[in-house]
Amino acid sequence: MAERSHVFTIPASTPFLPTLIDALMTGRLVEGFPSGRDPLALAGATIYLPTRRACRLAHRVFLDVLKSDAAILPRLVPIGDVDEDDIHFAEAATGDTSGEALDLPEAFGGLERKVLLARLILQWAAAPEMRRDNVSLVANSPAAALALAGDLARLMDDMVMRQVPWDRLNDLVPEEHDEHWQKTLRFLKIARDQWPNILAAQGRCEPAWRRDRLIAAEARRLAASTSPVIAAGSTGSIPTTATLLATIATLPHGALILPGLDTELDAGTWKMIAGSDDGTEPAHGHPQFAMQALLDRIGIGRDAVKTLGTPAPHGRERLISEAMRPAAASELWRQRLAPADFAAHADAALANIAVIEAAHAEEEALAIAVTLREAMETPGKTAALVTPDRTLARRVLAALARWNVPVDDSGGDQASDVRIRPSRDGGARTRHSSRTTAAARHRRP
Repeated sequence: MAERSHVFTIPASTPFLPTLIDALMTGRLVEGFPSGRDPLALAGATIYLPTRRACRLAHRVFLDVLKSDAAILPRLVPIGDVDEDDIHFAEAATGDTSGEALDLPEAFGGLERKVLLARLILQWAAAPEMRRDNVSLVANSPAAALALAGDLARLMDDMVMRQVPWDRLNDLVPEEHDEHWQKTLRFLKIARDQWPNILAAQGRCEPAWRRDRLIAAEARRLAASTSPVIAAGSTGSIPTTATLLATIATLPHGALILPGLDTELDAGTWKMIAGSDDGTEPAHGHPQFAMQALLDRIGIGRDAVKTLGTPAPHGRERLISEAMRPAAASELWRQRLAPADFAAHADAALANIAVIEAAHAEEEALAIAVTLREAMETPGKTAALVTPDRTLARRVLAALARWNVPVDDSGGDQASDVRIRPSRDGGARTRHSSRTTAAARHRRP
């Protein structure tokens, strides 16, 4: 299996999509592809990317690399959004797997499923055991039920994607634990005992279950196909996705490109990430955990993975590798950090990194906004804010709006920031009241 695989990695400090597309166009990913200057050659390939946003960006990068305003591009498919994009799989499914791909039951929509779950949650909250001294132990309003339904739906999706059986609930809470834990367990059993009855009665299925079946059907289709297929940017953290990636990696016309595989970590610690027979627990929280498991599934080691592109000269990969070293191997820091060259390397890697200690949230947002504005005022320079904190992002956007700085907010708009007004033809049009999205089509500063 190892000699049939075509697995690559792009360093974390290297621009991912430009490097990927350059490697494809120069024939380094799939041997003999593309051939010659045939303008239709690229159309025969399929590229799987993690998200819709990545696919949209890939369209633009392709045109930049090809130095053209128009081109016939490969089929770009978002793996992460396949539950909403299953038409791509249905159109591509041929042969024995097409029937399976097209005959899957319809999945519940997000809002419909949430409302049905909220109804079950209200029944659970109204049960006699959920009351004490005639007072409800949980908030049983429709708003509270909808909030709990959203959390339960996410758990249900995760259980399906991780392929964890609901029977595991039987061993989750020992009988000797407090009654509070038993009440929580009965809440979780809504998904196991009551929800399947609703699915069966309406002939529907879970969105995550349907997506997994489509991905599995696509993996079998690709195994019998001869068209070039490339998967890039996904780590295979979801079991069904990992199966698809492993299939692509072992095809003679396939290529798998991993994002930022750690090639600096020593071999012993790399194996330790997956756990060991001596009782060492797997490092589930390590950023390389999914890729380590994926390479094991494919049947190759890190030394068989080829590197595309050149890492940035600052060399921060080595520093981050040591910082993320699993706790069970942290005693190696004394040995690996002792050489004088590591201290010099670390100083060089952190030379252009600044740390700002803000007194409060407004000062933090203003400091970020000033930095982004300065980047915009420097010709040829780009900058981006990466944060999971939407409140912080909105503060930064508000500060930039005061200076009329155009930005592209990938987090989208709140419904309260979008005004709907009637159009002349009787329809409706939207107008953003947000101070941030009016210039979303401009180049990101």
